[in-house]
Amino acid sequence: MTEKELMLTALLECDRADLCLDPKPLSDSDQKRLDEMHGRRQKGEPLQYILGCCEFFGIKLFVDHRVLIPRPETELLVEEVLKRVDKNKSLKILDLGTGSGNIAVSLAKFLPRSQVTALDVSLEALKLAQDNAHFHSLRDKINFICQDMNVYLAQGQERAFDLIVSNPPYIAKGKLKDLPLDVQQEPKLALDGGENGLDFYKTIIPQAARLLKQGGSLFLEIGEDQRKDIENIFSEYHFYQNIEFLKDYCSRDRMIVAQIKE
Repeated sequence: MTEKELMLTALLECDRADLCLDPKPLSDSDQKRLDEMHGRRQKGEPLQYILGCCEFFGIKLFVDHRVLIPRPETELLVEEVLKRVDKNKSLKILDLGTGSGNIAVSLAKFLPRSQVTALDVSLEALKLAQDNAHFHSLRDKINFICQDMNVYLAQGQERAFDLIVSNPPYIAKGKLKDLPLDVQQEPKLALDGGENGLDFYKTIIPQAARLLKQGGSLFLEIGEDQRKDIENIFSEYHFYQNIEFLKDYCSRDRMIVAQIKE
């Protein structure tokens, strides 16, 4: 659909087919709201924020300025998890930096026997993630925790999780100003990966090994140019095996899967 069609379907709470098959003139109030939506878009505000929602892995999620907008590349991360696990097992999963809850909600929905812990340092982001979990009747499947990732990884229960999944911030601080205008309106907290974009990997990779069960797996989304640096981080630790880099739709290195040695 075009952006105008997306705005109209959101405004009128209808499907695209209704716009064609049963077109109706907009009321004065609807036209005013549509004009406001166009004005916000012209100022560079992300369309998803204007609509108040987006689709991720086939499910509707609420999004606003509190959270990063879920990307198609992260759908691949969820898909990879689902391909590699036994859906009949009761898995314990940790989602680090849950944001909108897109990963946590998707995994809780498609792995119904599993229990997900969703962590974020932003209380406002967690509130929205909880709304998404409630919308999909998954609130009892997800335990939301507001805490700094460094603290949780250092103090969390050992060998508590079968899987740890994360799409951490990985944009180098100096490159934030060069991002497209609409992306710059997303939370800096969810984008800023430190001086070289690697801060969170330097925390997650060594610490996740303590929280994962033997044979458990770590799934991470990475920046397209970070493979070599992340290989170097992994080379410092010897408790991982079967380390794989996987590509996105454009054949760029985008994900890593690593297993704890048994």
